[in-house]
Amino acid sequence: MHFLTFSLNLPRAFQPPHDSCFVMRPSFLALSFLALCLASECTSQTWKNAFSAQVVTVSYDDLGPESFVAPLLGPRGGNPQVVVHAGAIRADTEPRRLNAHQGLLLLRKNARQLPATPAGAALRQRMDVAYARLLHFYNARRAAFTSVPPFGGRGSMTMARMTTMPPMPPTL
Repeated sequence: MHFLTFSLNLPRAFQPPHDSCFVMRPSFLALSFLALCLASECTSQTWKNAFSAQVVTVSYDDLGPESFVAPLLGPRGGNPQVVVHAGAIRADTEPRRLNAHQGLLLLRKNARQLPATPAGAALRQRMDVAYARLLHFYNARRAAFTSVPPFGGRGSMTMARMTTMPPMPPTL
């Protein structure tokens, strides 16, 4: 059985009367970790949220008219939910998956092509809300992606990263 040993280098007056080594058994460490988790109210949902990928869910209809969105995501179908994430576009899954950068570009293109009618104005307002939600998600990812020092290590690729995730305008 393995033991973790910690030795203390204390002045003689503060040393324990017996051996100056404390031995911690792995079971003690496991129980300490469990007690820490229970004391901090770690639930399975907390663990899941900490290690799962962040996504934003929007409606298929919020991305623009079906004729504009269908070439990228396919026909609307029965489930209008679209999950926006940082990965690849998947039109064949349920719910559909859309890359955040591609979603922003799609919204900007669709807003330019939208006719200036009262129905188009209502749809544009919904598209503005969807754009704001996607932009917040995208900018959080972009800030994490580009916020490394510009010297050495991972930061030497800062300019390449900035072109990979370019800044997006704040509105449509």
